[in-house]
Amino acid sequence: METLLSIKPTSKISNSMSDIKSQEKLSKDDQIDSEIDKLIEWLKIMPHLPNINDREWLKNCYIGRKCRLERTKESLNGYFCCRATMNEFFGVRDPLGDDIQTAMRKTWFGFCNNLTDEGYQVLVVKNMTDVDVPGRYLDYWVKYYYMSMDLNFKTISVKGVIIIYDMSIANKNEILTQMTPTFLRNSLDASSYFPYKLIQVHFVNAPSYSTTIFNLLKTLVTKKIQSRIFMHQDPANLLKYIPKHCIPSDYGGEEKSIKELGEHNKQCVLAEKDLFLNGLFSLKADMEKKPVDTNSNEQSKMFGFDGNFKKLNID
Repeated sequence: METLLSIKPTSKISNSMSDIKSQEKLSKDDQIDSEIDKLIEWLKIMPHLPNINDREWLKNCYIGRKCRLERTKESLNGYFCCRATMNEFFGVRDPLGDDIQTAMRKTWFGFCNNLTDEGYQVLVVKNMTDVDVPGRYLDYWVKYYYMSMDLNFKTISVKGVIIIYDMSIANKNEILTQMTPTFLRNSLDASSYFPYKLIQVHFVNAPSYSTTIFNLLKTLVTKKIQSRIFMHQDPANLLKYIPKHCIPSDYGGEEKSIKELGEHNKQCVLAEKDLFLNGLFSLKADMEKKPVDTNSNEQSKMFGFDGNFKKLNID
């Protein structure tokens, strides 16, 4: 009898807590839906921005910007303006084009399936070969990177991204001649408007000559972002920062291998050719229609708010 009496109140409390959590979730979902409605209406009245009705994609943007409406607007504005002004990264986005095919043959971009407890996703990057490529390969690299990020971001809602960049196979000539201050600035500029929170960046197996590039990189970002950049000679150190179930098996983790993750992403990008050429990921801002504040600096005119590059925060 005592056992039965002790069970019944606990069961009622448990059911009550479940009901409360369900109501809180419904309330939060309703709030997010309301904010997405505001974003859709805002996009309609912005003369230079495309009208977007993809609610799931906008929801992912909103969550990626920590559910802050104004930050999401700022991010979307910069996101589409970057695509209109940085042709080297966001020109014709054809998965079958020579530039992207070259990048696919040379680099793996893989997204881990498991998320951290905080809702962060791990992206792992590694070259398959260090062969020389005619032209500016790093532009192809960044172009493929953002195509991969765009597609992944449309299919999953994450609160932040952790990047692992394995430099064990790297082309010294490309790094030292193509990774110029302008290249780094443009790359970081585009990244700062991508609708996610950059949690950490881990470089593993970095060659000694890359120190010069890292020192330059740190001069271009805030101290807050500097504190999120790590270099490891021993990839096993990743386990100190990232849960084991979110780390590829190459580094002693429980996820699939980098090759498996990279090949899967490659096939996903190839399968969505029309989305990149004629769909959502082909859309850009019409810079001729963009309102210009004559009192603002060059960057403000381009992306819509005051502040020099040094003040940009990728968070």
